[in-house]
Amino acid sequence: MCKEETFPVEEVWGTYHAIARMILPRLKAFKLLDKHGLPVDFDDMERWDNAIQKMIDAFELLSLNHSAFTTEENRTTEQGLDLFRKYFRNLWD
Repeated sequence: MCKEETFPVEEVWGTYHAIARMILPRLKAFKLLDKHGLPVDFDDMERWDNAIQKMIDAFELLSLNHSAFTTEENRTTEQGLDLFRKYFRNLWD
């Protein structure tokens, strides 16, 4: 444990892994919801669900316990994180 917090030190050393593992199941559950709204950038729910899936794909990669990603995995991760950042406040229903 970290001396000043109650988190296991492994979670602090790998903070992004810990956060990715926490966010991933919530994004998956959110995608399955019968959502009633979508961001103004999207004209239909299918496009919004596709964007959510790209976020899921990114967090699935980030939740893995390795640090060497292929070029394609890096691209997938960056795209998903960009969408997550842009639409973070739209992840509600």
